[in-house]
Amino acid sequence: MTAIPDSRDPSAGRLFAAGNGVLVCRYPVTTDLPIPLGITAPAGLRLLTWAFTGFGGAEPDPAGLLVLHDAQAVLAEGGALTLETHFRDVAIACPRPRPVAELTHPERGALGGAVLAAVTPETLDALATLFTLLAPAVADAPVPANAPRLTLARDGDGDGAATLSGASVPNYLLFRARTTWSCARVAQATLRFGPAPEASLTLAPAWGTPRGAPVEAALLLGAGTVTAAALPVGGRR
Repeated sequence: MTAIPDSRDPSAGRLFAAGNGVLVCRYPVTTDLPIPLGITAPAGLRLLTWAFTGFGGAEPDPAGLLVLHDAQAVLAEGGALTLETHFRDVAIACPRPRPVAELTHPERGALGGAVLAAVTPETLDALATLFTLLAPAVADAPVPANAPRLTLARDGDGDGAATLSGASVPNYLLFRARTTWSCARVAQATLRFGPAPEASLTLAPAWGTPRGAPVEAALLLGAGTVTAAALPVGGRR
């Protein structure tokens, strides 16, 4: 769908710099909630994922959150960008970026799931810049009683191996061991069907350097999904 040009003055946004060319843009949204589709200007700016925040609270402050990859540092000192949506183009003017650590807890919670669900081989390097800031908001939530059970092991060659209950196979696994985060790619999976289906996974390092501490939380990253895994007592990595 071709967006309708927006003739209004630019919305006042804010930029937060995460490093490695990654920016988060916060901008006001209207009640029609135009869905972000991409960035049409300036050149060199890519939309990786997005989320809405600020709805339903005691003092609502509706806003959109865009995760951008600024490959050419076109917004290093701030500036204007044009967001394409399913309804109209939205012009957003931003001052110089602030540190990404200034994102509020609700904003981190809104972005956490969106960032993790957007991980692909093409976006991993950029989105991993935000893992340590945003993943805790997802990983610290209570693990559902029906969560898939993940048992981790090591083989003699140093590659990771795991067993996962259920018939769904994630693309990546994100681990927290104490304060250290790391990410592994599912390099191979063998499914066993039946009354209690499970998958045997071969894992390859994708991001981060595990320090050998026990894994305390694990998130399963699929195509557009994030699922917390249940770890058995004594599960290791």
